[in-house]
Amino acid sequence: MHPGSLKAMDRREHGRRAERTAERMLRRAGLIILARNWRGAGGEVDLAALEGETLVFVEVKSRALAFPEDRPLVREAQRRRTARASRSFRERFGVAHLPFRFDLVTVTGDPERPASVDWAKSYRDDGTTEHREPS
Repeated sequence: MHPGSLKAMDRREHGRRAERTAERMLRRAGLIILARNWRGAGGEVDLAALEGETLVFVEVKSRALAFPEDRPLVREAQRRRTARASRSFRERFGVAHLPFRFDLVTVTGDPERPASVDWAKSYRDDGTTEHREPS
């Protein structure tokens, strides 16, 4: 096994656990989970959910330690890939007419017993809360 493989495998498992933690939190908040790790149009949506009549596309980020405050949690390239995947999801399932938003859930610490789980609705790095696709 390549020396870096175990580390990469640990990161993937950490990410999967964080996604399960985020999913549990969203379910407790009343969202209906529609899909996990949905891929389409060259991108991926970690979680797709429904809150009332609004589609919610959730990006889950996890770290063992605190997130740095000096850089965006979701980079522009990833934001574009997620937007493409969400558009593909809406078209594929015939729900393009529904309102939608992009949320961010951050899990800090061990995902099984996280130090914090934070949910930013309509997440954008610039602080706005627009319900549209990033350009």
